[in-house]
Amino acid sequence: MTVYAVALSKGGSTKTTTAAELIVALARRGRHVLGIDLDQQGNLTTRLGVTDDTEVSAVAADVLTGDATAAEAAIDAPSVPGASVLAGTHDLAALDQRPEVITALRDYLPDLAGEWDDIVIDTPPALGLVTLAALAAADVVVAAVACETETYDQLDRLVEVIAQRIAPRMKPGQRVHWIVPTRYDARRLLDRDVVAMLTEQHPGRVTTPVREAVAARDAYTSGMPVSVYAPDSGIAADYAAALTPIIGTPDPGGPPPDQHVTTH
Repeated sequence: MTVYAVALSKGGSTKTTTAAELIVALARRGRHVLGIDLDQQGNLTTRLGVTDDTEVSAVAADVLTGDATAAEAAIDAPSVPGASVLAGTHDLAALDQRPEVITALRDYLPDLAGEWDDIVIDTPPALGLVTLAALAAADVVVAAVACETETYDQLDRLVEVIAQRIAPRMKPGQRVHWIVPTRYDARRLLDRDVVAMLTEQHPGRVTTPVREAVAARDAYTSGMPVSVYAPDSGIAADYAAALTPIIGTPDPGGPPPDQHVTTH
């Protein structure tokens, strides 16, 4: 079982879009995937097709505090066959006042190896205790970096926090393993410069860029990952290319990709 955490301490940096695409890519490889939504806004929960009408007996915050097990809290992701999700709710806001949660996922998630093949954690746009809990638990840290100067600056902050607070003791050797440049437009000099700087400063860890596309926003409104909402789109192809080095090449003998999901 591999635990992935998608992080960056800035809202709108495409963390949730990238986390959802990671879940889809793993599920399409025949993996049983658990998504953990640690953002109190619940955007990953929404993007995976969960609505206000979905029956939920427990949420992600309950699992972090030990008030529920992942099996009790997990609900099927309507938009992604083969995936489940721990819902992100406003209950998560109170956890930044509870220091014990920082090691909760690190200590608990290994027990889930028999229930799920992979776990993908979407983090809030801040480096509080909830995000640190995800970073301490992750086998692979993925930074989704929109091609904007201010977002690029936040990557340095993420690297620094991991080096100072996570890597020394909580998760020895922890680092940012992969950087996914997003909202990329090759016509913009800034975008090309950001990708070039990322590649120079983090050699071997920067994926191919993912273009900016209206389909990403439309997919969220429809409660779907973009590669489910618009599987033939350019952004879906970009994500497939970017995520391949992170999770590996699909098994040619594995199940075919899921078909486009429609909702009514």
